[in-house]
Amino acid sequence: MTTMGKVTAFCGVILLTISSIYAEAITLSISSPLERQVYQRTDKNQADVIITGAANPAVDIIEVKADLAADIKTGEAVGWTKIAARKDLAGGKFSGQLSLKAGGWYVISVRGRNGDAVVVEATVSKVGVGEVFVTAGQSNSANFGKPKQAAKDDRVVYFKGTDYIHAKDPIPGGCGRDGSPWPILGDLIADSQQVPVCFRSCTPTWAEVEKWLPGVQHKSFKLYDTLLGRVRELPKGGVRAILWHQGESDSLAKTPAETYRDRMKTIIESLNKDAGYDLTWFVAQASLHSQSEEAEEKEVARGQELIWKDGIAKRGPNTDELGLEYRSDKVHFNQKGLTAHAERWFKALADEYKWQSK
Repeated sequence: MTTMGKVTAFCGVILLTISSIYAEAITLSISSPLERQVYQRTDKNQADVIITGAANPAVDIIEVKADLAADIKTGEAVGWTKIAARKDLAGGKFSGQLSLKAGGWYVISVRGRNGDAVVVEATVSKVGVGEVFVTAGQSNSANFGKPKQAAKDDRVVYFKGTDYIHAKDPIPGGCGRDGSPWPILGDLIADSQQVPVCFRSCTPTWAEVEKWLPGVQHKSFKLYDTLLGRVRELPKGGVRAILWHQGESDSLAKTPAETYRDRMKTIIESLNKDAGYDLTWFVAQASLHSQSEEAEEKEVARGQELIWKDGIAKRGPNTDELGLEYRSDKVHFNQKGLTAHAERWFKALADEYKWQSK
């Protein structure tokens, strides 16, 4: 059979149309996975990649395979595997999964067959098995550091909510226009673990912890609903941890330690329940602000200590120890501060997950 093919992309969906001996064009679209999407690996360094899309009636069998991306030494290829037959193609739509047995980048190919003949095929050139994080809090977890950062490792990506891009600041979903610690942290994790790393930001504005409680409106945001929405954008169970860096506003608001702890406990327990699985949270010690008093900062820091002590969340980095030489404006980080911030996050994660620096 003689065929001619054309690959197009529309709204993040890869579409391959082939004109053939059939009266109508044979089409196959892939809606998942997206290009450069990263799936959270298990403790066994594995992940199930969700494959969804649509094909027209000329296709009666859908098969997928996974090859290692070029120049990537980690991972394990998977040969052609059937995930759907005609009886499974309700309205032409298909859904299945492919189990990948090691971390790394993969090339995911999907093909449609009519009987023994392959009639259409499409490919997503980079799909990752690795580490996925949601970052949240206030300005020092978003784009207020200087200068902007960009990951050196191609395996480090940002999720925009619609597609995945190389990790280059400003991070989508975070307030501000400058830099963050996340590309640096991504490089450290990718180098240590030799897997892709993804960050999804949820810091649309800065606010004290009270404004993150369920049902509370802050400016134009319901911050809790926004955070829940960012988690739900990703596959269920698909987030390694939420990295929380917030508290400077609570020093200004004179929030008592026990109040800070109780509010964070409500936020964490509510979100885990609403997300449908128990996410791991890391809470940083972050209370330092140029316009607050030392006693107020110590009270917020004590509240964060209570969170760790009571087992509500894991211990994140202490960034209060990063003084003026690490700050560009007495609050936000300069290059030295962004680097130290990222290194401290890496240590917190490495201590918890037994990662080693390379």
